[in-house]
Amino acid sequence: MPQTKRITFLLVLFFTILGHKSFSRTIIQDSIAQFDKVAFKDSLRMLAPKELSRRFLFEYQQDSIKATITLAYVKSEMLVSEDLLTQFWGNYVLARWQHNQMHLEKALMYADKLYEIAVQLKNEDLILSSLINKGNFYFKFGNYKESMEFNLEALELAKESKNIKRELAISLNLALIKLETNDSLGAIELLNKILLVIDKGTAGTLINLKIKVYVALIKGHIKVENYEKARTYCNKAIKLSRSHGNKEYEFYGLSFLGTIEKLHKNYQIAHKLLNQSLLIAEEIKSVTQEIPLIYFEKGEVFYDEENYIDAIKVLHKADSLMQHNKLDFIKLEETYALLAKSYKEVGDIKNSLKYYEKANEAYKKNDKRQGNISVDIIKKYDLQSLKKELNQAEKDTKQTKVTLWVSIFLGFLTFIGLLYFYKNREKQNQQKFKSLLQSLEIEKEKVLLAKEEAVKKAKEEKIVIDELVQDETTSKEVEIIDETKAKLLKKLQNFEDKELYLSKNSSLNDVAKKLKTNTSYLSKLVNAHKGKSFTAYITDLRVNYAIRRLKEDKKFRSYTIDSIARDIGFNRSESFSRAFKNKTGLYPSYYIKKLDSQNVE
Repeated sequence: MPQTKRITFLLVLFFTILGHKSFSRTIIQDSIAQFDKVAFKDSLRMLAPKELSRRFLFEYQQDSIKATITLAYVKSEMLVSEDLLTQFWGNYVLARWQHNQMHLEKALMYADKLYEIAVQLKNEDLILSSLINKGNFYFKFGNYKESMEFNLEALELAKESKNIKRELAISLNLALIKLETNDSLGAIELLNKILLVIDKGTAGTLINLKIKVYVALIKGHIKVENYEKARTYCNKAIKLSRSHGNKEYEFYGLSFLGTIEKLHKNYQIAHKLLNQSLLIAEEIKSVTQEIPLIYFEKGEVFYDEENYIDAIKVLHKADSLMQHNKLDFIKLEETYALLAKSYKEVGDIKNSLKYYEKANEAYKKNDKRQGNISVDIIKKYDLQSLKKELNQAEKDTKQTKVTLWVSIFLGFLTFIGLLYFYKNREKQNQQKFKSLLQSLEIEKEKVLLAKEEAVKKAKEEKIVIDELVQDETTSKEVEIIDETKAKLLKKLQNFEDKELYLSKNSSLNDVAKKLKTNTSYLSKLVNAHKGKSFTAYITDLRVNYAIRRLKEDKKFRSYTIDSIARDIGFNRSESFSRAFKNKTGLYPSYYIKKLDSQNVE
């Protein structure tokens, strides 16, 4: 009898729970059905384009139904609007959406459209926004060179327009690139300067930017192994984030604290902090792309604890998420390197070799993008030592001897290939250097020919002007036009002869004032007679001057690249190096080295 009662009780309980679940499901379905899609779409039409984009980023995209409706509305109405500003914010929504979905090419396509529209609107702030977004998109996918170029272009524009907030934000982007490309000290120096300006309050409170700077400083100090400084900035970031409800940067603060505790061998605390950050990442969505990096950090903790089985599990999870999100950057290389070492520790030589090769492939890809940063990873995970150990293990196993010899053969081929590549590149550079010296020898002759050509061209233009204005103006007016142009050309030649272009105050506006003309006329004249834009004209003059002086002045060659750049009017050594490379095919450092090696006086 007691057994019968027990069965009856369990049946009643089962059907009660089933009924409750069914009732709950009905409520949820009713609530979904009650969502008025038409009313929501109508509400989108009531929003200003910029406000719609803001709400999409911070609210709608978190809801799949609202996101779908908003994206459809953007494509069907905003992109085809006659109002350019509406088109701009529509493309902005799609660019950010594709960026968050990890579709780089599509994100860049919409970003290009953003830039085109901003230029049409002649809106400097929107042009800046477009350049910054492109830089950010490239950064997220590990394309640091392209990211640097767009951010530098944006920084120049921000300085010209005296937009301090934008300058600070772009400077932060540049610092983040420095962190990713192994210039941690340079990044910290730049970040401290940004923080100094923010704390002065001249550009406003800028709370969010300040938190971002804290997070970047955490990363920088961890890289230079100043863990106490990093911990200080972690606590500052967490405190400021919580006081302003910024979950995203609370996540970064907690995850970096976990990293610091790992480095101090406080493994249980590290796991706890990393798990807390993982919960936030899964909750707020905006840092979803960081989840695989947290799994990687957990893998490092397990490895340091000598818990290799769990390390392998979470590292595979990190790898899977990186592949799913199409993330191909430094952490992917580190993940494979740590997997190789973990498998080696549990005696799985086959898988250890497999992930060693994957790490090696990732290293080669990253090497093309970041230069010497991947060398640090080789040192950190001691991959060369690992390779030797694996080879020894293979020798002890008859079945894997073929793989060993194939690996050695491939390594030899790789070495020969790299040797050929570097020798060929050196040969090309030497030829470029030789051609550059030859061009300097005939420069005077070219200058004379150019002057004669300019005189000839001026005469031809005078004839054309005479014919065009014959029926509409008097010969006296033509004479005035021709005389004005001739005078300005003479002033421009004097500007070149006196090397006034070496001054940092050589913008189009500055030079127009010096030559007592207007910017539009000067720009057109330079374009017509020099065959290039005014900016390109000034840059070429400076680079040509550098080429000549470096050859002739041994003392000048002893200066740093930064000093040389500033001495000839460039604000940054990067701008000078890029311009020099574009002009000559060589970096200035190589040119100087070759001049010194040949004892050129």
